[in-house]
Amino acid sequence: MRETELCPCHSEKNYTECCMPFHKGIALPANAVLLMRARYSAFALHLPDYIMNTTHPASPQYMENRFSWRYSISTFSKNSIFQGLEILDHKEKGRLATVTFTAKISQKNTDATFTEKSRFEKKNEQWLYLGGQLEEGHAPNLATIGQFRVLPLAYYGDAILRRKGDPVDLITSDLITLVEEMIETMDAFDGIGLAAPQIHHSIRLFVIRKPTEDRAKEIELGPVKVFINPTLSEYSEETWKAPEGCLSIPTIRAAVERPKEITVEYTNLEGKQIRERVSGWEARVIMHEYDHIEGILFIDRLSPKEQEALHSSLENIKQRIHDGKAL
Repeated sequence: MRETELCPCHSEKNYTECCMPFHKGIALPANAVLLMRARYSAFALHLPDYIMNTTHPASPQYMENRFSWRYSISTFSKNSIFQGLEILDHKEKGRLATVTFTAKISQKNTDATFTEKSRFEKKNEQWLYLGGQLEEGHAPNLATIGQFRVLPLAYYGDAILRRKGDPVDLITSDLITLVEEMIETMDAFDGIGLAAPQIHHSIRLFVIRKPTEDRAKEIELGPVKVFINPTLSEYSEETWKAPEGCLSIPTIRAAVERPKEITVEYTNLEGKQIRERVSGWEARVIMHEYDHIEGILFIDRLSPKEQEALHSSLENIKQRIHDGKAL
């Protein structure tokens, strides 16, 4: 496009003084809104390298095969007409931010407008796109109500994930606030469970959304359960294998064999001592999160052969997230 034309991000500024400096590497967006606008205009201008270079290495959209990734982005850009952008909400806290926007686009003469609540993280002084919650059409309900309380995640390679958590001595107002922030973080990242070490707190605490399996074998998430100083016992002899993933090990999934039933004893957020027998997916999620407070990751439960098969991918995750390099 001509640099004197209006920027495709619909800021009503000329491209040369709006997103062009970001696309050409002359400047970095000062906040997540500017990055989101620059990414929107990069899609509109068919600039896949900019999209790839501003995607967080922990994002589900990150692809190690850059050729395939570039082709996927280019295909989306070429098949879309970008007609407008509306910013609905923006919240920032420390190195994390959310931007809720509606992108008005059409594909094959059909309206393909969508609203996304995007998550961003600042890494090495650069804002990067992490992922987002998506809805079709104009959906202002995705805008964050109240404070933004999402916490930064600890990723594979971070030493805290290998540390055994300390017992929680008292249920204080600070602990209650931490639990509330953990729940918001878990939901923001579409998680089913989250342990304190995953948000840089080495204590024996985790939260889950109680999972149940419907008749179609789909997993439905129920109410939040809070586990303080939990212990597990009475593991069933019957085991079963099912795929697991982890917010701290993005893009990796593997089938893990675990007992079908366990007994869990814990303190809830009201200070009540609870002992219950759980089975199926709820037992699996509890065991997965309990492993976290023991410094164990789900990949440790795999066979040596399975671990070896994942070795290069795991090392690549560690390198690109912590060092900014891919193998």
